[in-house]
Amino acid sequence: MNITQITPRQAQQLCREITTTLPEWFGQPQSNERYVKGMLERTSFAVQSGEPFVGLLALEFPFPNNANIYWMGVKPNYHGQGIGNALISAAEAYAGQQGATTITVETLSPKASDEYYLKTFDFYCKVGFQPLFELCPYGPEQPMVYMCKYLQSDITN
Repeated sequence: MNITQITPRQAQQLCREITTTLPEWFGQPQSNERYVKGMLERTSFAVQSGEPFVGLLALEFPFPNNANIYWMGVKPNYHGQGIGNALISAAEAYAGQQGATTITVETLSPKASDEYYLKTFDFYCKVGFQPLFELCPYGPEQPMVYMCKYLQSDITN
């Protein structure tokens, strides 16, 4: 498995490709196109595993001390093989080098009872993210959970 920082244009192409393989997560064409366009303004990492890229994570820095996962996806045939963990590790390392002390992500809340996003929520919990709060910016039928992970182990309460 090889993780590489890729160009924004490569990220656009890969985002478009991966979204078509994951309609259970990315079934809204307008949202998908917004993600694709957003790749031009983010730092992206891709994973190669026996074929061209099979996973992508795009990272943004909304504040100097925070990195946020803008978009992440892994082709379905590669789920459960550690690719998501590897992408998270690469993002955390890069974010730390940039001076970030936290990394955040937004996903559909477990309260929405979506079987696919329950897997996403569980994945983020397993790699160390903790839920912070919920909001409904897209309407009451789509509650979103905002999650955070501290990047420095010396941060205490």
